[in-house]
Amino acid sequence: MRKKLQNLFVLPFFLLCFLSAQAQDYVYEIQLAIYATPEYKKFKPLHSIGYVYSVEMDNSLYRIMMGTYTSKSTAKDKLRLIQRKGFKDAFLVKKELKETDAVYIVQLATYDQQADIYWPDWQRLSPQLVAQLSDNKVRVAIGPYYTRAEAEEVQARVQRRGPKDIFIKKVSEKVLHKVEKFDLERSASYGQNSGGVRLSVKALQELLIKEKLYDVASNGVLTPTTKSAMIRYKKTNKHYLLHRKMAEEMDLNNAIEEYTLQYYINMIPEDAVTAAAGLEQFKNPISKVFLAYIYLNEDVRIANKTAKVNELMNNSLERVFKGYRGETRYDFSMRYSYEEIGQLIQHMKAMYEVLKERPDVPCWMFERHPKLMKEAFQPYWQNRRDDYTVSSDCGSFMDLEELRILSLVSEEFSENKGTLKELHSINQLYVLPQPIPHQEIEELEKWNGRLWKNLKTLETGSPLQQNMYSLLRFSYYDALQSLETHFMFKGMPGIEARSLGLKILKETVGGNLAAYLK
Repeated sequence: MRKKLQNLFVLPFFLLCFLSAQAQDYVYEIQLAIYATPEYKKFKPLHSIGYVYSVEMDNSLYRIMMGTYTSKSTAKDKLRLIQRKGFKDAFLVKKELKETDAVYIVQLATYDQQADIYWPDWQRLSPQLVAQLSDNKVRVAIGPYYTRAEAEEVQARVQRRGPKDIFIKKVSEKVLHKVEKFDLERSASYGQNSGGVRLSVKALQELLIKEKLYDVASNGVLTPTTKSAMIRYKKTNKHYLLHRKMAEEMDLNNAIEEYTLQYYINMIPEDAVTAAAGLEQFKNPISKVFLAYIYLNEDVRIANKTAKVNELMNNSLERVFKGYRGETRYDFSMRYSYEEIGQLIQHMKAMYEVLKERPDVPCWMFERHPKLMKEAFQPYWQNRRDDYTVSSDCGSFMDLEELRILSLVSEEFSENKGTLKELHSINQLYVLPQPIPHQEIEELEKWNGRLWKNLKTLETGSPLQQNMYSLLRFSYYDALQSLETHFMFKGMPGIEARSLGLKILKETVGGNLAAYLK
């Protein structure tokens, strides 16, 4: 028997949930399937019927759903359409909504269910995105939060660097789902891969055609034929060979000074015993955090592990936050007991947010704990407190031969000779790339277009200018396609990979090419 919602609090609550003039205490969804590794493309035939999404279950499998509907008859109509598309095992799911399910969200935007949502615009504001579905709308939000005060804090923080017209809503947690990779795959901007069409590859193909090394129409696909033509260019162009030899001899000054705090932190994966002895010598609270990490992770086994880890961590937190008047993510007036690496990493990140003198975050931590590090180091404050630098102990952009060669070639176009230096400020993108806001993507494309429009004048210059133009264009787009491949390997979609690649090129060689940006 259906319950009647009597009090005045519940009525507006359900009005907000379903935008209905009549309060509802049930909603309906359609379960399509259960998958271990779901891919949206398998459900693309249902795109025009409704919003398909995934929900991770306790056993790490994913339930594939469509919804949410306030009317059972609407849900049944959708189910019939789904079954006609071949999903014969789909069935209706009825959810009861209760007042105790109420949570708060910070609503960012509303879309029609068929709209192509550009998710990176919202991912840059928060890693905690959720979607609330109604009969034909998708509401993108941050949450859920169990008190209004928490939601108001997030709203204020987002408004400082994001849209101002966001607002707080009280909804049922049962009509929310966490935005996952499955949701991102719905977007047309997602899913380009190394075999997809890439403008960088198309530019290379067009140049190779002019060099008579490639006799197939340019299509932007990095095929074996294209790769073979690129190899022939690299083996036969004497100017390229000269710069390649110089690149091999480049001194990048990546070595960490011995016996420094960074030296011992970077040493932990190879020789934890020596690293622990070295960390003991330093008073910096971060040194004690990494010492606690060594013990908690049992890189070095000690008696009374938990007591020692707790002592090191709580003493470090007290040193950093005692007397600190700024806002913090956690209550550091408490003393904590550390049982899991994740909590230690979260508190380490909180210290990095307020310390003025701190070592680089070691790259090896992103390799050892990719999920925990990604969660802890996602942008939170939307200001400079989110910034951090990453050491090059497990690689950097400067390891890419293509980028080193481009740097040397670009120096030939520079009014002031420079060198490729270690760019700690962007090396975090090497290990943990983040989506770029749509506005910045547009600015990077304009920068790239303006650069090559001005450089094109050299194409009709003297033979020397023509040769140098060809060399720069090949080196530039070869470096860009290599960066794109790196970012796509990290899971970024094609459009994001290209934008991140352009960002790296602008930071590393933009100064050398500044004369052609006036």
